[in-house]
Amino acid sequence: MMFTTLRLRTYFYALGVLCICAAGFFALAHAQGTAVDSEARAIVASCAKSGTDHSACYESEVPSLYPKYDVASIFDIVREIRQLDPSYQFCHVLGHKIGERVVAEDPDKWVDAIPLNPTDGLCSNGFIHGVIGGRFRSEVLDDATIQKFMPDFKQACEAHDTWQPSDLDRAMCYHAMGHLFDYITNADITKALSLCTEVAPSDYQRVCVQGVFMQIYQPLEPDDYALIAQMPVKPSTTTVQTYCARFSSDTVAQGACIEESWPFQQPHITDGTAVQKLCSWEPNSEEAGICYISMSSIIGRMTLGNPTQAVQACSQFPADQMGTCFSYSAEAVLEESRTDASPAIALCNRAPESVAGECLSTLVSHAQFMFGSNEGEMRSFCAALPSAYQEGCGTGNGGPVAPIISSDTIER
Repeated sequence: MMFTTLRLRTYFYALGVLCICAAGFFALAHAQGTAVDSEARAIVASCAKSGTDHSACYESEVPSLYPKYDVASIFDIVREIRQLDPSYQFCHVLGHKIGERVVAEDPDKWVDAIPLNPTDGLCSNGFIHGVIGGRFRSEVLDDATIQKFMPDFKQACEAHDTWQPSDLDRAMCYHAMGHLFDYITNADITKALSLCTEVAPSDYQRVCVQGVFMQIYQPLEPDDYALIAQMPVKPSTTTVQTYCARFSSDTVAQGACIEESWPFQQPHITDGTAVQKLCSWEPNSEEAGICYISMSSIIGRMTLGNPTQAVQACSQFPADQMGTCFSYSAEAVLEESRTDASPAIALCNRAPESVAGECLSTLVSHAQFMFGSNEGEMRSFCAALPSAYQEGCGTGNGGPVAPIISSDTIER
């Protein structure tokens, strides 16, 4: 009897401890949630005073929250800001700034910081770009030092114990490596391209090459502008075709050089009216097809929260490329935040009937590539699809890596 009583006392004591711990956990979670909400509301209120475009204000205020908040909490604040301020949806540049702030704390641990990227890819993996670019932006490395870092360069974008990236995450990471190679070679484009060949697996070399050229067309920071200014030969609004012809021995490089020049055509890329002209400069039909895919992705990202604008832009595409525009614009919308498929699906549903099915089918066929091992996000995506597209969703082998492109700037 004494043994039974003792055992019961022990049981109830353990249960009491468990309840106290659980209560403490939920209290802490509630407190953290309240703090996130409070910070987000304060930042939105402050940035509302900065004019109609709040992007620059958010890009200044949010990264300064580190290290008071960890990276996961900061991205929760970003999510809340996007909810509170519907005009602010394109947060890729903010992701850059957060990554740069984090890596500044301990530059030598830049590879370890990459897995802190939000698992849903919020802000289209801009955090990864910021970590990689922030680590090496101010450094030009000689050949011996580049070789010293080569193991890190080759490891940075690959899966390991603490990071299981989707193929999309890896693609965005190798794209950021292309940016990095411009920095460390002092914008020696030929040398940067050779590093892409040496570091990136074959399936990811195109996105790395795109990153090399993107860096010289889309500067963000004073260091970026200085990097471009000292280039002995650089493209201008009137010399893109001539400049890119320098890389004609490699049509992937020549094609990437042309398509990454799209900011020179603004605002007529995001309204669709200059896309056909730009893509006509490509060296062959394959690169022209990649160009249309890339411009479609740009349109998707830069019309976030304004699907009517995306629909209008896609209507300017040649008839045989309209399906591409809707498909890859919708995919770009989903890439920006993979936890909510409804905006991407809604964009497909606004496409002309002749291409709406192609749009939805493209999302389905690329789901494995996008979500990888994140089964929860995959299930949510598949469940959000019209019933006719749910069967077999999540079982495909994913889409090609080649079309993946990231837009680092937005017209302000």
